[in-house]
Amino acid sequence: MGYCLKYASGALFMALICSSPAWALGTMPDKPQNVSVRLGAEFASGNYGTDSTTRSIYLPLVATWSLNERLDAGIEVPFVYQSSSNVTTGLYRNTRAATLAKTAARGGPGYVGGSGGEQSSVYGLGDVILRLGAIAVFEGERTPQLRPSLLVKCPTADSSKALGTGEFDVGAGIDASKWFGDTLLTGEAFYTYQGKGDGLGLKNYFSFTTGVGYQLTEKVHPMLVVKGATAPSTYSGALLEARARLLWSLTGTTSLDLFVSRGIADSSPEYGVGIAAIYSF
Repeated sequence: MGYCLKYASGALFMALICSSPAWALGTMPDKPQNVSVRLGAEFASGNYGTDSTTRSIYLPLVATWSLNERLDAGIEVPFVYQSSSNVTTGLYRNTRAATLAKTAARGGPGYVGGSGGEQSSVYGLGDVILRLGAIAVFEGERTPQLRPSLLVKCPTADSSKALGTGEFDVGAGIDASKWFGDTLLTGEAFYTYQGKGDGLGLKNYFSFTTGVGYQLTEKVHPMLVVKGATAPSTYSGALLEARARLLWSLTGTTSLDLFVSRGIADSSPEYGVGIAAIYSF
């Protein structure tokens, strides 16, 4: 079990980006947009400190509603594929939801565990994620935007296939963003309380995301992002990963979000790539 959990710990990062909104898309829509739908596809690969490689595909469908100018709510329904049933995909999300997209228009683990044969691929529905956020402080001339948020991970994934822990997780955190001319600085701190499944060694953990972006053109916004977390189980180490991200606004309502990643810590994926299409209305 310890070997399996160490092997799986890097999967925590696999989903961090797919649910993130398109920070700073650069073009203000012609009319207010209250709903956004995001469909993502992400691939990650790594050995996570073992002698074999696990490859994972994560396909999330995310819907976010802006209930008013401060309050937003969202739901994420993912499909997961893993080349080894030794991995339970981490489904932690640090979504900033539609409110950050508004800010950017100028006015971010779950677990790790496993069972089954090492060479058995598994796939199916992942854990559904529910989120609620509220802008406590709007961005000002000297102050950043501050947005506290809450998260609930529902155990909808099949734990017998190692697609989830079979436990509820809850989390709370705060994100901040601030424009300096054409440069955007953003960051988030989050704490997750994990359900304590028998024999899984799950621990509560702290995670963070920090990034810097630049408004290259009205429609193109590159970013550099670093993500990290303390060990989510007694069988894994801390996580750390760097990403190069490109936000591309195709129209006032449609955009693409692309990234490539490189793991820094042994428990993170060695590399990853992803793309998401976002439609707002």
